[in-house]
Amino acid sequence: MNSSSITMLASGNSLGAYIPAMHLYTYLQDRGVRAAVHVLENLYHEEIRRKIPSTKKAFHADFSVALMGHKLAKPVESSLNEEEVQRLLDAWNRDGVSRFAVFTGFWLPILERYKIIAREPLDIRLIRLDAWDTPSFKVHKSLYPGYHNVWFYEPSKWSPGGYIASDETEPLPYAQRAGRILIHGGGWGIGTYAGTIPKLRELGYPLDVIVYDPSEVEEDDGVTRYFGTDAAWDPWSRDEQGRHTFPPMVRYLREGGVLQDIPLRDYAAYTDLMRNCAAIISKPGGATLNDSLSYGIPFVMLEPFGEHELHNSSYWESCGFGIRFAEWAAQDFSKQHLERIHTRLLEERSKINHFGRKTYAAENSSYV
Repeated sequence: MNSSSITMLASGNSLGAYIPAMHLYTYLQDRGVRAAVHVLENLYHEEIRRKIPSTKKAFHADFSVALMGHKLAKPVESSLNEEEVQRLLDAWNRDGVSRFAVFTGFWLPILERYKIIAREPLDIRLIRLDAWDTPSFKVHKSLYPGYHNVWFYEPSKWSPGGYIASDETEPLPYAQRAGRILIHGGGWGIGTYAGTIPKLRELGYPLDVIVYDPSEVEEDDGVTRYFGTDAAWDPWSRDEQGRHTFPPMVRYLREGGVLQDIPLRDYAAYTDLMRNCAAIISKPGGATLNDSLSYGIPFVMLEPFGEHELHNSSYWESCGFGIRFAEWAAQDFSKQHLERIHTRLLEERSKINHFGRKTYAAENSSYV
């Protein structure tokens, strides 16, 4: 790796700090830009990493527990294996790594150490995909002002700074979409998403539900479809080539009480679901804001997870890109209102660029 390559620093603790990094990695790789992804959990002590699934399960089971965990977020230095950290710093220094896109603030203490030993100037961009500090940045409020913060949804500017996707394919025209609604609870399956399903079914909306656990899959009704992440996968694992990957997705089908899991061909099959849907219903996480803008999907927002998601919800609603679920219900779940939001998203998207193009094209024309 040389100084013109881009290193994405992500976290598997939240897919909101992992999936956008993988999108940017894919985008740059496809354009001949050398890139790499590092996941913070690979630097954890093994016993700490083993506890993550049980924490996720507790957060999924009880939203109030998740909210409390959010409030108690703290720096992760005590979880880090010093030998692994030093090995990574030495490798960066040896290879002359100098350009970083940082998707979680928990990497900042490690970058502070690298700044001391780096042999050349560093270009470090903090990717802020929320309209307010997430816990990972909030706990490092004394550090992040010294970096180049790239705010995609700056509260003082009612226009997004860009979007991140694996490509630059234009959103599918609304009239050509299947009219299905995508429902999920983010990477940890958190929030009140499951409670929306019965009413929407009653109204006749065809649904694509991303479940956290296969036990949530109900008997096939011929209309509602269920999907999820392969349970054997975790974000800090690598493939046979030593690379991080998008989560392998499966479709679940329960017939006669028997559950089948049918692998999707690749993650692009899941993004095709998003491109084709009429709306997303979820808590207002930053990665879902990015999906909404990237694919022109109206965002019906549920109860926020923490202060940053409360600001996300207000920002998206003020821009005309989404609507709170209660407000949509008050409008009798209007399809026409969703289409108006889609039109507003397309208007704004036409004014902005893919972050990878806007940020890296100037340095090398081969990037685009």
